[in-house]
Amino acid sequence: MKKISNINLGFGRDHLAIPGPSNFPQRVLQAMNRPAPNIYGDELKLVTEKVMRGLTEFANTKGKAVIYISNGHGVWEASLANLFRSGDTVLLCSTGYFGREWGLIASRLGINLIHLDVGSNCVIDSNQVEDILRGDEQRNIKGILAVHTDTSSSSRNRIQEFRESIDAANHPAILVIDSIASFGCERIEMDSWGIDVLIAASQKGLMTPPGLAYCILSERAQVYSREVDQTERIISPYWDWQPRLNPERYYDIFSGTAPTSLLYGQLEALNMLMEEGRENVFLRHEIISEMVWECIDHLGSGLGALTLNIPEVQNRSNAVTTIVAKGYDFSKVREWISEQGGVDLGIGLGFSSEEFMEGRSVFRIGHMGHLNPHMILGVLALLEAGLEKENIPFTAGGVTASNKHMLKKLQRATI
Repeated sequence: MKKISNINLGFGRDHLAIPGPSNFPQRVLQAMNRPAPNIYGDELKLVTEKVMRGLTEFANTKGKAVIYISNGHGVWEASLANLFRSGDTVLLCSTGYFGREWGLIASRLGINLIHLDVGSNCVIDSNQVEDILRGDEQRNIKGILAVHTDTSSSSRNRIQEFRESIDAANHPAILVIDSIASFGCERIEMDSWGIDVLIAASQKGLMTPPGLAYCILSERAQVYSREVDQTERIISPYWDWQPRLNPERYYDIFSGTAPTSLLYGQLEALNMLMEEGRENVFLRHEIISEMVWECIDHLGSGLGALTLNIPEVQNRSNAVTTIVAKGYDFSKVREWISEQGGVDLGIGLGFSSEEFMEGRSVFRIGHMGHLNPHMILGVLALLEAGLEKENIPFTAGGVTASNKHMLKKLQRATI
């Protein structure tokens, strides 16, 4: 048999195991693959209304959704610009790179930060939030910013406890939560958890290409933003959500031409989530994330090099897992898995110290959105093969451990 000098197995369907953009369902792509509709017709208006209604239903809120043609950074800015003025003070709760990035935008807008930064391997203690609010006797803190799942660290803040802390301190601060990575993956109960503004985007658990981002507003947030002094607001016409909330014409909802193809795709993705059922969406993500953790724990046992960045199970995200290869450069493993396996793993973000080899010893597995067991098991099997190829210590059998855990979870769920 003739030998091939440069063997490459990386043909077939590619798989994104990065924490967004996620894998787009064929149904979503097919929904987008159509001629542009008349942007002045009733069909597109109905599609837009259904998207907004689908978002609020999944968030479990009676509030309203505002749509921006944007990425997550855009709706970070939109939330800040509509709620606060230059010189206002907000409490920023950071558990990773993206929380800190949100804070940088706030600072550039002239907002004063009280920064509660707990690092990248734990979550916010709501008692700390309560203590800070109790100490704010003059009620200078106008809002609290927190990321539900920080995709850099894979932490998951217990957002349901934040409102309890605010109420215990009898403080009027408005609660603004970034759910960009968690929406469609993690349980979020916007109204019962007392969230005032929930931020989301299309490209992760919502299974649609990047380009749409959302601010979902409680009734309180709608009133609050109207009452911010109009003469001192730090807002540009595009980010102003008042015309989008109360449009005089359809054109105002997007401050211009509607993102037609993305709207059709997003509606189809929301239909898929509702068909699956909200509770099953959450359970599926829970089981698949635990399959990842079980595999990594097994691979890292004994003299294995891999460890989960978030040690406590209750603090881990069901959308993404951050993993550290202690003392090893993992970049060659990532490259091999991509080239030969057709799978892309996430890079390390926010781990720039020598301890983490400027991020090269850190990688992330995204397990969000359109995903089932055979997809994640393929990722884990390639990971195990890549570790062996690059001589990074591990304990064999991680995929088997993952499979066993899945079977146990399914058995318990059906009893």
